[in-house]
This record gives sequence, C-alpha cells and structure tokens, in this order.
Amino acid sequence: MKKDYTPVINYISPRVTYYDSYTQVIFNPKNTMNLIKDLEMDEMPFINTKIGGNLIDFEFSVDSATEYRAHWINRARGQIGESTISKKQNITMMWETGRATVAKHESTFCNFDQSDCYQAKSIPVIFGISENKGYITGG
Repeated sequence: MKKDYTPVINYISPRVTYYDSYTQVIFNPKNTMNLIKDLEMDEMPFINTKIGGNLIDFEFSVDSATEYRAHWINRARGQIGESTISKKQNITMMWETGRATVAKHESTFCNFDQSDCYQAKSIPVIFGISENKGYITGG
C-alpha cells in the first residue's frame, strides 16, 4: 500500500541544465493526488523539485488547478534557478505527502561505454561579454 502512494520521478528532459534554462520533470504521482485536498490557489501538489539542491521554478506552468493523473506519466515544466556546476546531480521532488522516489533505471543516463552515468548535469552559461577589445595574440 505504501508504494501505491509514493510518487515516482522517472527522469528530467533535458538532462543537462544551466541557469535560466527550462526542463521537464517526468513523473508518476501514483495515488498521491487522492490524498491532497483543498490546496490554496497559489499552491502546487508538490512542494518543490530540486536538481542537486537547486530549485526548479514551476511558477508559470503549475498551480493548484493543474491535474495529474494517477498511474500515468505526467510532466511539469520549470525554469532552473541558480545552480551549482556539477557533472553528476541527483533529482529530488518533495510532495505535500512526502518525498518521491526516483526510478534509478530510467532516471540514470550513461554514455556508450558506461564510464559516465548521471541523473542530471549542470553546466555554466555565458549571457554576454562586455569587452569588445583584446589582443590579437589572445590572452
């Protein structure tokens, strides 16, 4: 019975994220939605979702009226907040009823020779360059 009320995170897409980028969390809420009643207008059924401790902001795509079907694959799209740069980060999702479990076999991506496996990666991003002068030799 416990597993029937424990949401499952399948994976995120894309798995490589950076500050201000968007990603989707693919999950199965199981029967958790039957336990969550009377949410305030500005509340979501899940409290937060994190990639390696960095929050994903669902403010513009999820609210109390958003419906998630039990035992179906559901999606929530959110924007990545300030993030720590890391080659390997775990995904977590906290619901009103408790922490979701992660389907390790689906959420973990490995390269062809299995030498690099991860649930998510965070990479740096450059939004602009302020100098327009430099040496022709580089530096």
